[in-house]
Amino acid sequence: MKKRLTIVNVDGIVVEDPQNLKALIRDFAAIEGLKLFVHGEGTMASMVAEKMGITIRQTSDGRDIIDDRVMDLVTMVYGGLVNKRLVAIMQWRGLNALGMTGVDLNLVQSTKVPVRPVNVGRVGTVRRVNSSMLIKLLEENVVPVIAPLTHDGKGTLLNGDVKMFAYEIARTLTIAYDVTIINVMGEENGVVLTSNGDPNSVIPMLRRAQYRSLREKGLINPSAYPAIDNAFSAIDHGVSEVVLVNATRFSDLQAGTHFK
Repeated sequence: MKKRLTIVNVDGIVVEDPQNLKALIRDFAAIEGLKLFVHGEGTMASMVAEKMGITIRQTSDGRDIIDDRVMDLVTMVYGGLVNKRLVAIMQWRGLNALGMTGVDLNLVQSTKVPVRPVNVGRVGTVRRVNSSMLIKLLEENVVPVIAPLTHDGKGTLLNGDVKMFAYEIARTLTIAYDVTIINVMGEENGVVLTSNGDPNSVIPMLRRAQYRSLREKGLINPSAYPAIDNAFSAIDHGVSEVVLVNATRFSDLQAGTHFK
């Protein structure tokens, strides 16, 4: 029987609230089995950019353009301040946490996204995950705390998508572990039905056929489609379970929306 591994993937907005973050790490420390933590940075990069006089330009569809100055900035914020703040709280909670990025130990190599049809700058899509190194760390009871910074294998830093980082890591580790992904969201409670406007009308378990039916009927907000599609893709690649849950409900094993 494979060992259990829980990968917790945290939206950036969650790491900005000190009290909620401490509660989240407390509950994360209580999870049995091996653990891995992937995190974003929320709006902190934008705040630091403003203080430094750096303008973060955006594409017409709202995506940040990662030019050289912005890449330096997100490296400092992601890989530095936010990452080490998380590690410090985890050490306080008794976890043998190791803060790192996809660049460290060659954990994640990526390919720069094409400049067409939209040039988003130094953004990468995951090409390879060094699963053997992660397994070595996990087997030593190390808790990797990973910021989604990556590189192209030729000396160039790239920014990665926090959600896809977690999913790509999870997929490669299913060969060794029984993997569960918990996506901790800052605002949503899970997948919510749009029919009654009640944010608490969370679907506790979502099957693929049910999803197709609800989507055809327009009963799920289109903004939730990417998260749901990623969850089912992870299941297709061997992940045992995916959970979408609000940060305030993280300790409730029955909360949120579950995919199996």
